[in-house]
Amino acid sequence: MGILRTLFAISVVLAHLNDSDSLVGAKNAVQLFYIISGFLISYVLTESKAYSSTRDFYINRYLRLYPVYCAVSVLTITAYSFASQASFFAVYKHAPLSADVLLVFANVFLFFQDWVHFLAVVHGALIFSTNFNDSEILLYRGLIVPQAWTIGVELTFYLIAPLVLPKRKLIYALLALSLLMRAYLVAIGLGANDPWTYRFFPTELTFFLLGSLSHQVLLPRYRKIFAGNLKRSSIFATGFLIAGTVAYPSIPIEGLTKTVFLFAVFIILVPFAFVFQHKNMFDKWIGDLSYRSIWATRWSLC
Repeated sequence: MGILRTLFAISVVLAHLNDSDSLVGAKNAVQLFYIISGFLISYVLTESKAYSSTRDFYINRYLRLYPVYCAVSVLTITAYSFASQASFFAVYKHAPLSADVLLVFANVFLFFQDWVHFLAVVHGALIFSTNFNDSEILLYRGLIVPQAWTIGVELTFYLIAPLVLPKRKLIYALLALSLLMRAYLVAIGLGANDPWTYRFFPTELTFFLLGSLSHQVLLPRYRKIFAGNLKRSSIFATGFLIAGTVAYPSIPIEGLTKTVFLFAVFIILVPFAFVFQHKNMFDKWIGDLSYRSIWATRWSLC
């Protein structure tokens, strides 16, 4: 999955630089990352059993993210100080105390960074808002690394994963609820608007759970069906996903149909990409490199 994750990261970076969708686009890339996360976390919790306890899982996941985040945060604050980044420091000067407390907590511990996009300051008070831009102060500008809101969503996935992923019936139940929630938001006119499109944890849980089902349902079947040809099949399937990611803007399908097609194909083929990563050292290496590069580019975009 290393090459694919790198391409998805590039999709996000290019969207920030060009303010337009390149490759699969920023929104699709983020949600594809959620699918990969669901697949991998399901693997480590239910198949490899890499952690002896839920506590060990939480500590490992947090430490995998936090030291790199701290380094990026220190570099960013230093850059802000030298560049006199007025918009960042002004948030804390003019926001109410409740907003300052939330932002400091989110910046220090990473949790709740996604929540910032569902709050606003109106008449000097911190309130829930359906549009974070309808605010006297744009609170997200008080995040040290604004792009790290996705990590806030991921951490929430990690919190529930040990409780949910070992129980298949619970996965299906939560998946149904998540889909119903998205349908409801679309019906009332919020579901197609930022931040509800891909920042709202209850609806984004769909992708995490679909990734876990891809691991638990599809991967065992592929191992039986393809048996000795699994390695060769993984090469073709991963090549197809890489080619599809690069060629995605040119695919002659429009709108929602194109997006649904992208996610359906990815969910079906991601077990092959997982097998390919385990068999291909270069893909594994590029995956680790892309993980570090994502944080580097987040810092460069701040």
